Amino acid sequence: MLISQKYNREYAKGLAQYGFEYHSIIRPQGRINWKRCDWYMQNLIKQRNVDIIFACIEPDICKITKKPYGTNHIHFAWAGAKMHRKELVKKVRCKDFKMLEPMPIYNGMDYFSKHLGKSLSYHNIYV
Repeated sequence: MLISQKYNREYAKGLAQYGFEYHSIIRPQGRINWKRCDWYMQNLIKQRNVDIIFACIEPDICKITKKPYGTNHIHFAWAGAKMHRKELVKKVRCKDFKMLEPMPIYNGMDYFSKHLGKSLSYHNIYV
């Protein structure tokens, strides 16, 4: 377990060095697979004002039983221009109600440590 925690910490430190500035979440009504995640992120990385993207698929966990519901969502962070939700929806090409409001990343190490400590089913970096 200690090796896994050390690996996650080192990986998070490496990701934080890329200078990700903003993050958001795509929350569909059901499950999302890695192909759809890649499609969304490929649409976003084509934009001239986006330099790099980190995306991960995270399962939805019941707070009482601590077991997965069977649904999931995408967390993604990018370096580049600040975008509002409507603009992001248009560039990612997803439905409006699925996208949460983008937020700035103040401490990259905290942001990535939080996500890498969970049971992610998929993650990728897009350049």
